[in-house]
Order: sequence, then C-alpha cells, then structure tokens
Amino acid sequence: MPDGRANVASQQRPRSRVQGWRAAYVPDRRKPWYRLLAHSTAGMIGLAFLLLMIVTAIAAPVLAPHDPAFINPTDRLEPPSTTYWMGTDDLGRDIFSRVMHGGRVSLLVGISVTTVSTAIGTLLGLLAGFHRRLDGLIMRTMDGFMAFPGILLAIAVVVSLGARFSSVVLALTLVYTPVVARLVRSMTLVIRELPYVESARSIGVSNRVILWRYILANAVSPLIVQATFIAAYAILSEASLSFLGASINPELPTWGNMLRDGQRLVTTAWWMAVPPGVVLFLTVLACTLLGDALRDALDPRARERQEDGFLT
Repeated sequence: MPDGRANVASQQRPRSRVQGWRAAYVPDRRKPWYRLLAHSTAGMIGLAFLLLMIVTAIAAPVLAPHDPAFINPTDRLEPPSTTYWMGTDDLGRDIFSRVMHGGRVSLLVGISVTTVSTAIGTLLGLLAGFHRRLDGLIMRTMDGFMAFPGILLAIAVVVSLGARFSSVVLALTLVYTPVVARLVRSMTLVIRELPYVESARSIGVSNRVILWRYILANAVSPLIVQATFIAAYAILSEASLSFLGASINPELPTWGNMLRDGQRLVTTAWWMAVPPGVVLFLTVLACTLLGDALRDALDPRARERQEDGFLT
C-alpha cells in the first residue's frame, strides 16, 4: 500500500510554480499615499489648478497677449471684449496680461515663504523638542513673534527694510516660522519617548542620526500638509500687503496691487477688481483642497477608513 503521508503531500503540492507563487503571495491592503490622493476629486482639482497657474505664470511673457506695463490712454476702462479678454484698467493696460504676470510674484512669494519657513521652523522645532536646555529659549522667542498680529508684524518689517521682494519674504517668514516650529516640537516631544528611539540610544546611535532618521522621517507627512496651508496663507498675506501698499513696488503687476487699484472704481469698472480677486480666491482654495486631500492620504487612520470605503 502506498504511504498515506505521500498521498497527502502530493495533494498539497502545487501543480505549477505560478500556483505556488500565488498561494504564498499575500497582497498588502495598504495603498501608497499618492494612489489615495489620486482618488480624491477635490485634491486632484486643486493640484491641477495649481499646476496650471504655475505653468501660466512661468510662460506669462510668451502667453500674455499684451505688454502688462504698456499704457494706452485711448483704450482706458474698456470692458471685456475679444481684444481685451478681461478689459483694461484706468491707464489702458490689459488686465488679462497683468493677471498672468501678477501670478509670477504671488506664487513666487508663496513658494519662497513656504520653503524658508518650513526649513527654519523644522530645525528650530527639532532642537527645541529634542534638547530640553534649548526648549525654553527657542519657544519663548517663537511665542514673542506669535504675540504680534501677523499682518502688523509683516508691515513693520517691510516698512523698516523697504518695499522689496526679499523684505516681503522675510516678513512673512517671521510670521509663519513659529507655526512650523511649534508643530515640529510637539511631534518631537512625542516621538523621542517611543521605544524604538530608546532602543537606538541604547545601541549608541548619535543624536544627529536619531533626529534625521527617526524623528524627522516620522514628521514629514504632517509637515507636507502644513506647508500647503502656509503657501495659501502666504499668497493671501502678500496680496493683503500689496493691497495696503506695503509690499513690492506698486508699479509691478500683482494681484494685491490690482485689487487696490480696482476697488476705487469697482462700481463703474468692475472688471478691474473681479478677475484678480477671483484668481486669488481660486488659488488659495486650490491650496486648501490639496492640503485636505494630502492630510487624508498621509494620515494612517484616514487611509484605513478610505480603503474600507468610508471616505470618498
């Protein structure tokens, strides 16, 4: 009689290598964050609009139908038409061309402020959260900056240093760096007490490696989300400074400058203020939608709910 164990083994043996590979393979239910982001309709709309605005701003000198600084008194206050798609202002300048060139300044300010404030705030937050002796000094300094209203602090810095691009970036960096520093500090205080950090210390891993590989690596996701909101606030703050006359050269086309010039004639020439206002609103809204989508895609708990079908 044949051995019963041999019969059982022959029945359990896979009939092919492919079947054996399929039997041993257990798929991972967790999807990459970018796939979850791609399933967010609002996030994709925000990302597409931001990319469109960036491409338009970069190619504005080529795509703009008119010179944004050319003054044509004979065509002043022309309503929207086939020649001037968004009309002209009180000096006869094409508003559509000025809106396209205005995005270059506003978006560049937003990207610059986001990059600088995120980098400095992350460094200060890591130092404050990891080294207790530096915590009091760094955070009391950040609290001092946060005690001032953001717009007033920015105006004071710009007025003191002059209306230049660097002054605006520095002013808004001082406003938003404390926000990033407090966020990173709070995450550092939690992560440094976790068991795997204690294990790394016990085997002699240096503080620099711990900060870079363990703490900062786990803080990247919240930082990305916070950066999108800082970009939105920075663009809106730059427009507010321009509207108040405390930003870059008033002669340069920016969305804030156009709103300031258009508010005087909004009842008789609405097209001077509405186009830059709508573009500014949509840009800030796109940053907010992208930030919300990134938060849901990068948050592990939200990702589990989305994979289970509770989020759309």
